[in-house]
Amino acid sequence: MKRIFSIVATLCLCVSLAVACNPTPDNTQPNNPNNPEKPTPEPDVPQPEGRNELVAQEGYPEGMKVYYFKNFYEDGTDDYCSGYYAIVDTKSNPALKFNAVYVEQDATPSDIFASFKGGTPLLATNGGYFWDGTSLSLLISGGKVESIAAQYVWPTYEGVSYTACPTRAAFGVHADGTPDAKWVYCCPDDGDKPYAFLAPKGNNEEKGVFTSTPWKSTDGGTLWTPQEAVGGGPMILWEGKNVAKRNYWREVLHSGGTGALVYNPRTIVGYTADGRIVLFVCDGRQSNGSWGYTLPEAADMLAGLGVQWAVNLDGGGSSVMVGKDGKALNAPSDGAQRRVPTAIVISLQN
Repeated sequence: MKRIFSIVATLCLCVSLAVACNPTPDNTQPNNPNNPEKPTPEPDVPQPEGRNELVAQEGYPEGMKVYYFKNFYEDGTDDYCSGYYAIVDTKSNPALKFNAVYVEQDATPSDIFASFKGGTPLLATNGGYFWDGTSLSLLISGGKVESIAAQYVWPTYEGVSYTACPTRAAFGVHADGTPDAKWVYCCPDDGDKPYAFLAPKGNNEEKGVFTSTPWKSTDGGTLWTPQEAVGGGPMILWEGKNVAKRNYWREVLHSGGTGALVYNPRTIVGYTADGRIVLFVCDGRQSNGSWGYTLPEAADMLAGLGVQWAVNLDGGGSSVMVGKDGKALNAPSDGAQRRVPTAIVISLQN
């Protein structure tokens, strides 16, 4: 039986969910509806409802807030989902930086945190999908493409194997610090450079519809050049709307084991209409007693925090958030942190 959870009280983050704005026609540019002439006020402090818990974590610099949450499902049981989320405001504190990190030899997020050289690390999470130590998702660091998303996958529909070329969600930060989210495919006819689209192209795994390779000339595609970016999928929020289930099928993630419609640990990155970056990790599989969320439920929670665009990253046993002391805040479901080839690090520039 599906459980509907109670969302932690809405954190407005100074924007109304009704004020969703359209992406710019030129999709090389980020979704940036913020009026630069208006100052960005401090977010409201959310308050938990009923038995739910919300605890602010101490010791983070100006512009960065980290919370522990515990949300009970609304089915009358004692079952719940718990985890952590961080809100990073690089406008109020320009010294805060989002870093997409690729490592040649896979390592735990705590090890990546400890060896980070781009300032003082404050927080880290796991990144995109991988297999046997090799990244299967886009990773751009310092403007350089370090790994590309899988260009071909082989889903099975009604017992028949197909070849599909998935256009999958990615989150990036441009040189001016503005966050962005697009569907991206690395086009083989242009040296595997990432091209951004305003919708996933052509696939629908639920209906057995699969598309051929997108090219740089494919309608709607434009070269995507963020300074930092991490890919995963699916896109779960677009302009504040919950699009998790639809994009799960359109990004061809069911055969890969993402498990969008069952309870799992999750790692998600997104941003608000005024440019605050939100990192989210929940425990699942009864680690820390938490069952986890389905992707549509996680999208609902993030929308309740004011997030307008959000990208799911690798989850399950990979999901971890490392705090300012370099140790895991949550409890990874494997019992220990997995070694990963990509990660996100929030740092304070010295």
